[in-house]
Amino acid sequence: MKRLILLFIFSGVMQLTYGLKRYDLTFIASPQVSWMTSDGKHIRNGSGFLGYGYGIEGDIFLHSDSYMIITGMTVSTDGGSLIYNRPMQINGTPVHVGTSVQYRMTNLEVPLALKMRTRNFNRLRYYAQFGVTNWINIKSSATSNNPTFQEVAAKHQIRFFNIGLNIGAGMEYDLGRGNALSAGVIYSDGFSDLTKNPGIRENTSLNVMRLRLGFVF
Repeated sequence: MKRLILLFIFSGVMQLTYGLKRYDLTFIASPQVSWMTSDGKHIRNGSGFLGYGYGIEGDIFLHSDSYMIITGMTVSTDGGSLIYNRPMQINGTPVHVGTSVQYRMTNLEVPLALKMRTRNFNRLRYYAQFGVTNWINIKSSATSNNPTFQEVAAKHQIRFFNIGLNIGAGMEYDLGRGNALSAGVIYSDGFSDLTKNPGIRENTSLNVMRLRLGFVF
């Protein structure tokens, strides 16, 4: 079922991008840091996670070179740790009070954002973007800070779909002939509940700060 959903999204994005006459495609690579935050007293925030992302994005022009819709598809490794102040279970294994659990996720990301770009100043353009990021979980694992469990599957704790704010800014350097190099900083702030913990009614969100490097063609 998950594969069918991913195939449907990929086909829709490609048809939208290639069905229009005015667009740019960008290969991107993103070193990034992510962390998880909780809004309750039974789950405390732990350490962050160093990861990366890669994929392709499309800038679809809206009647000018200054306004675009961003969409695309990237794969990213995200995560973070949570400290549980209440007993629970992960993959059938008990998690005792005070245990720190490091989550590692592989997500498929589909952004949808408005991008605003300046005019060309000596081959440089500056841009800002605002919209949403859609996370589709492909794989997830959990590791405790003690020998209880190491890299066990955590698909029952991590939700299949999450959504968050997408905001950022950066610059593009024109190489000529429709090519350019781009660099920017993008922040994604999840506003849907990331985890499923039976008996614990607290929301946990995913946050990602990334350095976005790209080649426009």
